[in-house]
Amino acid sequence: MWLFWLIVVVVGVWLWVSKKSKSTPASLSNNSPEITVSVPSNYSRGTTRVDLEETENGGYNIGSNLPLSLTLYGLDKNEAEKLATAMQQDQGYEINDWFSHLVAQKNVRCKELDEWLAKARPQFQALIQKRIESSQEWSSASELDKADMLDEFKEGAIFELPLRPGFTDIAWVLLDEEPADITVDDALLEKFKDNPQLYNHLLYAFSAGSKVQISAASDFRRKAFDELAEKGFMRRGQEIPIEDILLSMTLKEMQEIAGSDAPKKFSRKANAIEFLKTLSDLQQRLEKAISFRSLFQLRPIDGIDLEEISKAYAYSKEVARIILRTLRSNLNSQRIKNSAKEWAHDEGYELNAEDCCSSCRQQHGKKWKRLPQKLPPFHIGCECRIDYA
Repeated sequence: MWLFWLIVVVVGVWLWVSKKSKSTPASLSNNSPEITVSVPSNYSRGTTRVDLEETENGGYNIGSNLPLSLTLYGLDKNEAEKLATAMQQDQGYEINDWFSHLVAQKNVRCKELDEWLAKARPQFQALIQKRIESSQEWSSASELDKADMLDEFKEGAIFELPLRPGFTDIAWVLLDEEPADITVDDALLEKFKDNPQLYNHLLYAFSAGSKVQISAASDFRRKAFDELAEKGFMRRGQEIPIEDILLSMTLKEMQEIAGSDAPKKFSRKANAIEFLKTLSDLQQRLEKAISFRSLFQLRPIDGIDLEEISKAYAYSKEVARIILRTLRSNLNSQRIKNSAKEWAHDEGYELNAEDCCSSCRQQHGKKWKRLPQKLPPFHIGCECRIDYA
């Protein structure tokens, strides 16, 4: 009987609680009013306007409505519009390959970058020379030691520059690694204008020179290597000279292929290759040991200096990188500015300049009650940003 009454009591309590909750509106279940938060439309990423204006001398001013507009030369109107639209839609990362290829192919110049380089390069060289003259090791150092010391001096000089891009690796390439002929890769780039990512894979292949590269079916470069082979930029499998394939193998691998036929254990590659080439069934032995389909080798390209091409493209990529980073910094500041018009931020604002140059770092932590008129980026490649205090 007691079990029956226990069930009755439990059911009764459940019905009472259920009725109570239905009769009380959710918004009145406590003494606090219902709060709704609306985000200003101008603050949402991808909606900040990026103005585009053509200059009198054939350039394009990107972001004249932003804190630091950039003037670019070498691109056409459609390309300038694509860049401005992509940045406006917050697609800077998505267009990175396209824009890097465009800068390399058309040798795009940036007025603000050129102005900084004109001032910074003499400063950079003077700072390096000062370190050389004050070094007690330099005069007696070997050539290899001097090269090592010079890298240290360059790194120190970059940090000492009063005004530079926040990313020192960008500054290093722009200041010290400009190619003698920036147009050296133009003809080759034209062949890849519709597929800049494939060109990046070709550059990777350049880094291996004539060495045979193994790219298994699961390798992320395999599809690109297949396409490069189809376009005639790489040899594949049976097209590769046997001697080059053997050169890519280790002594242990060649020993296994020779098996019991080897007169003795191989100690030098040249001797191993010389012996293996005498085997009448070498092709069959190799087919059992390796997959020919996974072997690729760069074809020689007449009139092409691979080192200079790689250097030219690396430089262009840093030019593109600094332009895109500066535009993104512009947009970040502009969004803060737009939000300040609609949202009252009583806590104030603070400058974060910790990751930038020495000139900017002097202002790190500076605070304002209201958003300041001058916003970052303060110079090309500036990594400063305005944060809520």
